[in-house]
This record gives sequence, C-alpha cells and structure tokens, in this order.
Amino acid sequence: MEMYYYIPNNEKENALTCGIKLSVKADKKVLINGYTTPCISALLTPKDDMPKYKSDQFSCLKIDLKPRYCYIADKSLHGIKETEDLYLRSIIPLSEYVFGTYRNPECLVICTILPENINPENKVMGSPILYNSSEEMYLINLIQQLRENHKNFDETILNLFFDKLAGNGQLKKLQNGDLMIFTGPYGEVYTVKTGKIGGQDELYKHKRLQN
Repeated sequence: MEMYYYIPNNEKENALTCGIKLSVKADKKVLINGYTTPCISALLTPKDDMPKYKSDQFSCLKIDLKPRYCYIADKSLHGIKETEDLYLRSIIPLSEYVFGTYRNPECLVICTILPENINPENKVMGSPILYNSSEEMYLINLIQQLRENHKNFDETILNLFFDKLAGNGQLKKLQNGDLMIFTGPYGEVYTVKTGKIGGQDELYKHKRLQN
C-alpha cells in the first residue's frame, strides 16, 4: 500500500539510505489492539498536508508497506479531550478502510520503514492519484450520502446558504408561497423552495463508530 511522508530536506538522503526508524520518528502513541503502540504518522495523498506540500523546506517520500503494518485513524477527531475516545475508536486496519470515510485520515505506521520501501515523490510528476485530497473525497461522499437519504437536501442547503448571505446583507430575501427569492446587488436572482428535509430520520453514521 502506497502512502506519503514529509521529511525535512536535510534528512531526505539519510531516509533514502538508512530508512525511517520507528524509535526515532514515532510522533505519537495510540492504543491498538489493547496495547500502547508507537506510530509514525503518514498520509494517503501528498496534498493531505498542504502546508508541507507547498513548502520548500520539506521533501515528500512515497512509502510502500504491507497493510498489516498500517492502521488508519481520523486525525480530525484528535487533539481535544472531548473527542479523544472517538479518535481511538476510529482506528482500524488499513485493509478495512474505505477511501472517503474520514475527513482527515492518517496512516499509523507501526514498524521501522526500510530503505527499499522508500522512494522520493515528485510533486508535479509523481504517481497518478485518483483524487486531489482525502478531505475533498470525504466531502463528495458525504454530500452524495445525504442526497440519497434526504430527498430535499439540495434545496435545503441552498436555502440555508442564501439565507446566511441575506443575513450578512449580501442578498435581499423575499418569499412567494413556498419559494424563497434572493436577489443580489448586480441583478442576480436565486429561487429555492422552502421545506423540511425528507427521507431518513437519522444522518448517516459510520458503522465502526456505532459499535
């Protein structure tokens, strides 16, 4: 399984020659299968860390490891006490992960990465990637799921969006029966229906987090 890891430029050649040692580069310890396990955090796509992707101070390395040495967690749940339990429950084997499930997935590598498993990644001419970033794919999947589960989803979202702009004074709002009409300063006219979201009563929840 391919993943990506950013390293300071001055450490790149050493990583390509000697590998990336877990004992040196582990950046967190998490509970995996009942054991506190040191991990190296990697990425599913280079653009999952845009500051480092744009930086000229870091080099991107492509890592190819067997799935049994990797887990996936939702990093967006990490960092505050209130969501730490959700973060730990989000940790699953890489082989079970479905792309687009987590907004900010991180690969938790639980072994030293040998030199033969590391290659430099060219940001411009690198390996073809099926999607721009994990966050983009997550949003696309989430919107599609909500559309399937709630028949008035698009109208409701547009109504809320335009209503927010009207509240900020960017649009004017009028109502004509079950239609909301929003007009802009340059002659724009947007018409959307009012009404409640239809469909399922419960929002989609990832099965893993329900257990």
